[in-house]
Amino acid sequence: MVSKPESLSKEHILSSFDCGKEPLNSWLHKYALQNQNANHTKTMVFTQNDSKIVVGYYSYNVISVEHVNSTPERVSKGLAKHPIPVLLIARLAIDQTHKGQGLGKRLFRAALKHAITISTVVPIRAVIVDALDEETKAFYTAFDFESFPADSFRMWLLMKDLLNSVPH
Repeated sequence: MVSKPESLSKEHILSSFDCGKEPLNSWLHKYALQNQNANHTKTMVFTQNDSKIVVGYYSYNVISVEHVNSTPERVSKGLAKHPIPVLLIARLAIDQTHKGQGLGKRLFRAALKHAITISTVVPIRAVIVDALDEETKAFYTAFDFESFPADSFRMWLLMKDLLNSVPH
């Protein structure tokens, strides 16, 4: 059993976390709390049972994309030629000991629900993710994310499509 997502703090135990992808491991171990304290990213974690041992996490921040040919038409359509605010789910990972239990989907659904909540106070046109490889790209595709024209590993979902997919 795992906890609901909670904000990363110095009390969380990160040392045993291993998702099998070194960039995601080292970012969590070395930079997640530092970036959060600097107000650069926010990291939400799942912990094991009632412990503070982290078994999954996602990090996000609000960024903007420009009106350029590489921006999907549905993201920029109908907007002035100003930067477009989007929520970037920058990282998402599950410890290898918890893979195959549906925790990745649960964590990503929590991230998308969080995006909806954020969109009630911060204007967000779309949610963007960066897939590390074909496996993660397939994972995001199952949630209706589409690839950017110029970079098939950067993927997006319009906020209005996300809102329409949530049961009322």
